[in-house]
Amino acid sequence: MNINVKRMAFFGSGKNLDIGNNSDIGLNAHIAGIDSGGEVTIGSNVLMGPDVTILTTEHEFKHKNIPIVFQGIKASRVVIEDDVWIGMQVIILSGVKIGKGSVIGAGAVVTKDVMPYSIVGGVPAKIIGWRK
Repeated sequence: MNINVKRMAFFGSGKNLDIGNNSDIGLNAHIAGIDSGGEVTIGSNVLMGPDVTILTTEHEFKHKNIPIVFQGIKASRVVIEDDVWIGMQVIILSGVKIGKGSVIGAGAVVTKDVMPYSIVGGVPAKIIGWRK
């Protein structure tokens, strides 16, 4: 296994985290929620820029008569398939799957699944091109 974890990366205990061969966890990356039941799978040959945040939990908020703080959290899985490039300061929300060969532009907020070989950017992230 050849995994490069840059300085100041945070991923708690590392449980529920699977990283493929030849992948790079960027400087100051933050993988949150895996100690609370969320899961992250990062494929092989994944490049990650600095300050990327991957969230695997979110607060429940469907009941208006109960304060959000008392409604608990929902844990999900994030999957990043092989050969993905994630730009600087990207935020990936819980439950998202990023398809093989995709490029995520710097500063994007990924709220939905990303199709293989697509290029996405923006807030929320949208398709802005395709790898050919």
